[in-house]
Amino acid sequence: MSGTASRRVAVVLALALALTTPLAVATVGAHGDHVAADSQVTDDGTVVVEAVSALRPGFVVLHADDGGRPGAPIGHEYVGRTPDLTYRTSVPVRVDDSVWRSWSGTRTVWAVLHTDVDGDETFDPETDASAARLSPAARTQITVRKSDSVTRVLGMRFEAQPVADGTLTVRRVDLSTPGHVAVSPVGRNSSIGSRSLAAGVHRNVTVALNESFVAERDRDFRVRVVAHRDGGDGVFDPSDPPITAGDRPVGTYLTVAAGNATDDGPLINTPTVTTAPEASATATQAGGPVADGDGTAGTAPTSTSPGGATGVGSGATDGTAGSGAGFGVALTALAVAVAVLVAAGRAGRASR
Repeated sequence: MSGTASRRVAVVLALALALTTPLAVATVGAHGDHVAADSQVTDDGTVVVEAVSALRPGFVVLHADDGGRPGAPIGHEYVGRTPDLTYRTSVPVRVDDSVWRSWSGTRTVWAVLHTDVDGDETFDPETDASAARLSPAARTQITVRKSDSVTRVLGMRFEAQPVADGTLTVRRVDLSTPGHVAVSPVGRNSSIGSRSLAAGVHRNVTVALNESFVAERDRDFRVRVVAHRDGGDGVFDPSDPPITAGDRPVGTYLTVAAGNATDDGPLINTPTVTTAPEASATATQAGGPVADGDGTAGTAPTSTSPGGATGVGSGATDGTAGSGAGFGVALTALAVAVAVLVAAGRAGRASR
């Protein structure tokens, strides 16, 4: 092989390495700084933020509302690193005791991502700047109602969820009394699926969706999953009222992968969460098996205290960031490198 061909090969190999190594890590951070949360009812001042994606370690900070924008901080939780990225789901943040004692009814709060600028893992509002200055997705506004009960629907994530066996999975539902979760396409009032649940903390709740509706979708679509009170018969009916925090239904938004969509694989993958296997659906609460309102065995509460935040834990997460993003692009780059190597070899032989 000639000197020129050798230099070309070296350049190509360097380019391939640059494409394959950083890309696999960089694409994990495709979402950048982002928080997702929705309105909820709490009895102890714990607000659960559904998903957090951050480029650097930092804090999820609750702020009081100040005329439609974040005001004074009223609670925070440190969010550290995973191997590739700070990515967490179901992050509990406690409202400061001094604020919670004087709390009554429903208030508007902001969940805002702040960067740990000095790296001391201690929140300082003067030093640890809001990531929302550069990324508007790093903050979100919700309503929180103080009550002697708890209602939350947690499932929001940053990528579309495929429908497995005709069902949608909601990561967690907290109910203090028997009730239901109902799924409706955004912009429509009609339900395309529901699930009746006993009181308690339920994880990985599956909801069967209307098969024909899903099959007709040719692109991803958004749904709203809302908690409803049971009217007393244990069966969901559209007349069963939604549970609210102020004027907002307690629920979550999910993006559902289209039933007819072809999956050619994204050019850049988004962070994914791997959730640890949950307890058996026949786990007990207060000494007995748990069944859904429709009489079928369901996901079991993980705590005997349906009103509390037991099972969340400080800084607890439902999963850790997955890796492998950008693998298809990396293979493409490697294939190009191999092709150039072959061409360079042929050119070298021809020049001799």
